[in-house]
Amino acid sequence: MSYFGKFILSGPDAQAAVDYMCCSNINKGPGGTVYTNMLNNNGGSETDLTVSHIEPCPKTGDDRFYIAAGGGSSYRDMCHMLRVIDDKSFDCTLVDRSADYGMLSLQGPKSRQILESLCDTDLSNEAFPFSSHQLATIAGHEVRLMRLTFVGELGWELHIPSNALVEVYNTLMAAGKPHGIVDSGYRAIDALSSEKGYKHWHEDVRPDTTPLEAGMAWLVNSKLKTGVDFLGRDALLAQKKSGIKKRLVCLKVKSPVPLVTLEAISRDDDVVGWVCRTSYGYSLGCNIAWGYVEHPEKITLDWIRSGKYQVECMGEVYDAEVSLAAPFDSKT
Repeated sequence: MSYFGKFILSGPDAQAAVDYMCCSNINKGPGGTVYTNMLNNNGGSETDLTVSHIEPCPKTGDDRFYIAAGGGSSYRDMCHMLRVIDDKSFDCTLVDRSADYGMLSLQGPKSRQILESLCDTDLSNEAFPFSSHQLATIAGHEVRLMRLTFVGELGWELHIPSNALVEVYNTLMAAGKPHGIVDSGYRAIDALSSEKGYKHWHEDVRPDTTPLEAGMAWLVNSKLKTGVDFLGRDALLAQKKSGIKKRLVCLKVKSPVPLVTLEAISRDDDVVGWVCRTSYGYSLGCNIAWGYVEHPEKITLDWIRSGKYQVECMGEVYDAEVSLAAPFDSKT
């Protein structure tokens, strides 16, 4: 996970800048971490990332935010943020600290037990709730723990100074050995996150799709009810009023045929969309395809649910079961 982009935003207008750039409420105060999207003028998702309100600047007392973005798009994300800061003349500075910090993600039902053996921090739900962060000492090094997950399990991200990364990793693996800890790659993360319906920027969410179309209204609804302005707000309000014409859905494809994205989606024998993300759901025992379906006028949930769906691959069509929710454990 160390390839992630890590940025520090600080200055007198730092809070105002994240409020405008992010479509979610970034007002949890120091210790809060928020998953959010940054939108364009059309309401499309330019990036998804986490924003953590960290300790104030020791010299000026200004607010500081630690921003972690996917490594594959981190330079693009930085350019987007710098462009918005410049366009709005915010009095703040964005510094790229990607090379200064590594990142490990400890996920699973035994993650709390492993971390508790390595630090004195209270990791209980009451003291360390989801979507929060704290500093801890592990193997003699200061580590920022973030209570986050992209796989649907109890877990923490560990943001570690680069020169301490190997030592912290070795310590973590040694402590986890009695619990059966193993290294895990991105294919596993992709499969687990797809089962849980966690979104990938550039696949599920993109500059030409809005949070409303991606089934992520929860990301923006509370902020839309406030008077806080943010980039893309007007477009989302207009879309809520007029209705959406496309919607991200999940399709369970029973055939073992490999899917690679861009396959056609048919509803009642009419092509209505395309697949944007695929993986195999090992917990479900079938292929999972996430894709957008479209209606020329206004799409409704009843219209989505009432159709018979198929996915086309290499000239063959395969039956699929449609769902609007995560196919695995959708209530958490």
